[in-house]
Amino acid sequence: MSLIKGNPVTKGASGMLGDTVVFRTSRGQLQMINKPGKRASLSDKQKVTVSRFQDAIKYAKKVKTLPDVMKEYETGINPKKNSAYHVALVDYLNSPTVDYVKAQQYTGGAGDIVTIKARDDFKVVRVKVEIINRTGKVLEHGDAERFIRKPFIWKYKVSVANPDIKGTVIKVIAFDRPGNKGAGELVL
Repeated sequence: MSLIKGNPVTKGASGMLGDTVVFRTSRGQLQMINKPGKRASLSDKQKVTVSRFQDAIKYAKKVKTLPDVMKEYETGINPKKNSAYHVALVDYLNSPTVDYVKAQQYTGGAGDIVTIKARDDFKVVRVKVEIINRTGKVLEHGDAERFIRKPFIWKYKVSVANPDIKGTVIKVIAFDRPGNKGAGELVL
């Protein structure tokens, strides 16, 4: 790939020249590249990727029709993501992650706090918590609340007492706006 700068002959050029060279503009820069070859067929993995990307495009187009959501995605514009459409597209393709689940303030009593750090390339909108005792019985489940001073931190206030916390499992699922999930768990 060659970048072309300041050449008045190629200014504004786009398309194919002859049967070998293609001019295109990407992020404001004119590029000259070899003509892409045709693929014989896609592998199964490539078909899955193409399908996923098509779903992301549908999501980003749908977002364009929702002014409130579009306005929110506009806050994610940066030099690499130059439009709200692009931010929405990338958000669809990337799932959130749960970095940690901390239960230092959880002693088995109602009112104890579980702390979660969940991140996404754009924004985590919901964190679901489930507490399971060592016999496999679900003691409680609910949504954590975002900690106001730190946007990646979520707090869950326990409502059911658990007198024997050894072997208790705390499962966490983080969701982003498109509905992607990221999970984490802690075994006490």
